[in-house]
Parts: sequence; structure tokens; C-alpha cells
Amino acid sequence: MSANKENNLVQAYIELNKFCQSGDYDRALKATGKVLQLAPNEQKAFHCKIICLIQLHNFKEALSVLCNPRNAALAADLHFEKAYAQYRLNCPKEALQTVDNAPELTTALKELRAQILYRLEQYQDCYNLYRDIVKNTTDEYEDERKANMSAVVANLAALNPSSELPQFDENTYELAYNAGSTLAMKGKYNEALPVLKRAEHSCSESVIDDGGTEEEAKEEAAIIRVQQAYCLQQMGKEKEAATIYQNVLKDKPSDQALVAIASNNIVVINRDGNVFDSRKRMKAATADGLEHKLNSRQRSAITYNQAILAIYSNQPDFCKQCCVKLVREFGEDKRAALVEASSLVKEGKRQQAVTLLLKQGGNLALAAAQVLLAQGDRKAAVKLLEESEFKYRPGVVGVLCTLLSADNEYEKASNLFTDVYEHYKDDERFGSLLSVWRAAGRAHARAGAGSEAARAHEAAARAAPQDTRGLARLVKVLAQYDPQRAQLLAQGLPPLHQLETKIDIDALESSKWMMGAKVVKKTVQSKQEQSPGTPGSELLMKRKQKRKRKTKLPPNADLSRPPDPERWLPKYERTAYRKRRGVRRDVIKGSQGMSTNATDQYDMSKQQTTPTAAAAAKSPRVEKQTDSAWQRKQQQKKKGKNRK
Repeated sequence: MSANKENNLVQAYIELNKFCQSGDYDRALKATGKVLQLAPNEQKAFHCKIICLIQLHNFKEALSVLCNPRNAALAADLHFEKAYAQYRLNCPKEALQTVDNAPELTTALKELRAQILYRLEQYQDCYNLYRDIVKNTTDEYEDERKANMSAVVANLAALNPSSELPQFDENTYELAYNAGSTLAMKGKYNEALPVLKRAEHSCSESVIDDGGTEEEAKEEAAIIRVQQAYCLQQMGKEKEAATIYQNVLKDKPSDQALVAIASNNIVVINRDGNVFDSRKRMKAATADGLEHKLNSRQRSAITYNQAILAIYSNQPDFCKQCCVKLVREFGEDKRAALVEASSLVKEGKRQQAVTLLLKQGGNLALAAAQVLLAQGDRKAAVKLLEESEFKYRPGVVGVLCTLLSADNEYEKASNLFTDVYEHYKDDERFGSLLSVWRAAGRAHARAGAGSEAARAHEAAARAAPQDTRGLARLVKVLAQYDPQRAQLLAQGLPPLHQLETKIDIDALESSKWMMGAKVVKKTVQSKQEQSPGTPGSELLMKRKQKRKRKTKLPPNADLSRPPDPERWLPKYERTAYRKRRGVRRDVIKGSQGMSTNATDQYDMSKQQTTPTAAAAAKSPRVEKQTDSAWQRKQQQKKKGKNRK
């Protein structure tokens, strides 16, 4: 290399170092171009070029330069940079393969591999790798690693809430937020809320201490407030949760994933109440680019809610598209079938819905039975439940017993419980199912199987020895079949005066309670009148007696003859009434001036039109032929006036 070329190369390296120190990566990138133009095999300059492209977020160009065959020798050792570019370009599988192909797994590659595993939702492997990194590394990034590790623990809690997971100190607001999220994923919402509130307070203080404004602190703590709203929503406080969601969205946060989650949760709260607002929120929850910012569990929930919203919006075709997406992308076959069946039921295609649910099998058979019951087909529902694998579950047994009893098939209901005994004869837990034994006793009693009813009530009494009502039921059943044993068991019942001290047995025996309350009241009053009362009771009875008023008669009434039965009718409606000759009157009396006799006569809607009359009505030349009596009278008056 000539001295002049070497000097130019040194000068280019000096410029490159200057720009890298100042963070001017645009000019540093140009400086790397000068160096590589002078010396194309300079590995350090090539490395700086890749770093500059990554710092400028030009990951696509950085990956193309690394994958160029002409640069294979220069890019041979840049495994971290290549994997990071692939990771940022949302190619986590290719990035993981690049990391695994590296000859040595350095600390940087381990941390990158942990991030890739988190993106691929392999949380258990990610947790194990982070635990190894935290154990064998001590530097200034220890808090960040612990925060990432606590985020992995929160996702593990979402997958398996009952698992035992490590706890972290709440030194930073990130650790406190992840600790609260872990509690929320386990279903401990009451415990999670105070932890999240401490995290919000710590976050605001941290941002303000670092020189940030209140708006920046508010935006940084928005994700914590959304998590608080989720806890409130799960606790049933939906109004408070909706208020927090709406306040967060009013501030227009820059985090697109946060907007999607808050919008989706508002849609869940709205249900079928505010469909227009829900559709607007769902657009924000399904915007482009969210597939790389949300995990599969969150995207599956959004798609599921989108399908339900399509049912509320009367969009069956779009609902079916969402169900297909649930199956293809997330493997949610049963949830998709349940939503699609709901859409078919709303369209009135209940038989198709039942077929779809039975095709999936499992617990969806119970949903198919519900559809049949809503359709009113009880026999088909009973047959379906009897053939299902859940036939002997206590809840299903209760439903079957109710349906069979509704159809008066008491013997079949009794036999059902006999099959239940045979199924659970080797299960020790069955003896403690008190509700099942009581239902069995009622079913056997209705079917007339006294011995089986006594057996069931006896088992219920053993399951709850302190239940006096259960013992009373057993005594009642045994009284018909085994009175001696019933009498023996009745000694264990508490005396009546301990159960109720306010009952007057003599009054109960004397009262005719089977005849109704009014009859009892009358009989009690009559007995009180006959029985001698206390002094002064006669005065009270006299006061209660109604005074009889004298009937008023007309002044000219003749009491020797019976009254006229038609005295309340008008004169023109009496049988002795005679019209005067020469005067023709059309009597129109009744409601609205019409009598019952004349109503049909003057109701034109009830008149049957003859063909000639119809033709005459259509012809414009036909004049009026009939006039009413009132119209003729008015015409006579007019003629008389004209004569005068």
C-alpha cells in the first residue's frame, strides 16, 4: 500500500471514529464507505457499517449486506448482528437458527436468544436461559435482566396459574408491574391492585426525576393503568374499568399494542349494548402491524371477540371468516364451533348448529343439548345427554331428572339414579354428594320405589348427620314401609317446641285451612259471636253492624200493585209504547247516537253490495236514490222557506 493511500485510510478512520463517538451515524456510514472504497477487505470498517445501519433502523439493508455472497468472508463472525437484524425484521425463527449456528454462545447471543424465545412464546426455555444469565453475569444491566425474567414469569402464570413461580423484589416500577401482572394472571386480582398502584406511583416519580414532564409520566404509566382496569373488570367493577380504559385512550398513547388491548376490553364490556362504539373500537384492536406486537393469546382473544361482535352486528358471513381464522391460526376449534353455532342459532338454523356442535364432541354436546331445549325438543335433548360422556356428572344427572319428571317419566328418572349408583359404587367421593342423594330420594318417591327412596334419604342423612330436615324426610318415607324403624329414628328428631314456639296447635286443628282464607275468617268470626266475650264487646259488635236505611219510594206509589218491571226503560223502548200516526221517526239511540238494532242497518261496511249496486256506484250518471229520514225532513224545511 502506498504512503498516500495509507494516509487517506488513516484519515478516513479518524473521521469514522469521530462520528461514532458523537453518534452521527449518517456521516459515520459515509465514512465507512470511504474506508471500504480504499480497502475493501477491512473487516472493522465493514462491522462499523453494519452497526451504523442497525442504529439507523435500516435492518433490511443491513441483512442484505450481511447475506451478500461477496461479503461472506467479512460477515463470517457477525452472527449477533445478523440474528438481531432478523429478529427486528420479525423473523424470529430464522434469527434463532442463526444464533444456534454460531460456534460460541456468548453472553450477548444468550440474551438475544432469550428475547427470540420470548417472541416465539417458548416461555419455559426463555425462563431457564434468563436464570442462567442472571446467575453467571454481574454488570450494570442486572435490573433489566430481572425485569425481563419477571415478564416471562407473568406469561408462565397465564399458561399455568397453579404453578409455583419465583417472586422478585419490587426495586423498580418494571419489577412491580410484572409482579402485579403475575398475581393478575393467577386470578388474585385483589392482591394485584395495590401492587399495580405502587408501580404506577413509582413510574411517575421515576420519569419526573429523570427530567420528564407529567404528560410523559402519564404515557409511561398508561400500561400499568390498563392492567389495573383489567383487574377491576375481572372483579365485576366494569364501570370503573371502562372509565380507566377511556381515559387512557383519550390521551392517544403511541403504543399501538396498548391501544388494541384497551379497545378490545371496552368491546367486552359493551357486549351487545353499544354495537356502533364496539365496531369502532374493534378497528383499533385489529389494525395492521399488531400481529408482531401481541402474543398469540391476545390475538386469539381479539379474534374471538370480533366473531361475537359480528353476531351482534348481524354479519354471519364475517363471523364465519373469524371462526376460520381462529381454527387456522390459533387452533381454537371448539371456541370457533361454539361461536359459529351461536350465529346459526340466531339465523334460525338450529339443526345445523346442533350438527356442528356434535361434530366437535366433548363438552360441546352440552351446548347442543341447550340448543335442543331452546327449540323445545326435550326428548332429543334427553337422548343426547343420555348418550354423552357426561351422563353421570351431578349437574347432568340433575338436568336429566328434571326433564324426565317434566314428561311424567318418573320410573325412568328412578332408574337413572340406579345407574348412577352402579357407576359410582367404587368412588369414595360419591357418598358425600348430598344434593345427588336428595334428588334421588325425590325421584324414587315419585316413582313409588319406597325402598330405594329410603336408601337414598338414608345416604343423605349419613352425608349430613346434623341435618334434621334430612332425617325428617327419611322418617316420612319409612313411615309408609317400615313404621317401627321410622318411630325409632323419629326419637332423634328435636321436639316441636324447640323448633317453633309461636305455633298454636289448637288453632291449627280447629281452623279449616283447606277451605281457604276467606272461609276461615268467616268461621272464626261466627265462633267469636257465639262465644261469650269480655265486657264491652257487645257495644263493639253493635258498632260494627251496618245500619239499614229505609228505601225511598216515589210520592204517588201504589203499594197495592206490583211495580212495573219496565219502569227503568225509556218510554219508546217499552212494550206498551205506540208510535203516533203520520210521524215517521228513525230511532237512533245508543253509544254515539246509535242503537244496537240500528247499528247494523247504518254500518256500510256490513252491507253486501250486489253487482247492480256496484255497477251503479261506478257509473257517474246514477244519482242518489235513497235518503235518510233526517235528510228528507231538512229538504221539506227548505221547501217551506222558499214558499214563504
